[in-house]
Amino acid sequence: MAEAKTKAPLTEEQKQRRWAGRKLAILHFNQQFSAANPEASKEERKAAWKDAKKAQTKIAMRTLTQMERAGFGITVPAKATEAAE
Repeated sequence: MAEAKTKAPLTEEQKQRRWAGRKLAILHFNQQFSAANPEASKEERKAAWKDAKKAQTKIAMRTLTQMERAGFGITVPAKATEAAE
């Protein structure tokens, strides 16, 4: 029987890229949802995000990839505490 392959741990760059993609996804979703549902409550928005999270994140990661291919880059700034040192 074939053994299951284990995934290699993510590099710090990969983690930051995923974080940026997820952040892009939720920011875009919040803008769309707020425009379409101006009277919606925070709980309704969270429930809608839970349903749309996977699809929105996939779109955001594709957008991020297209931006990188076009020569744009997104960097995650150092935390304020690290910058003060």
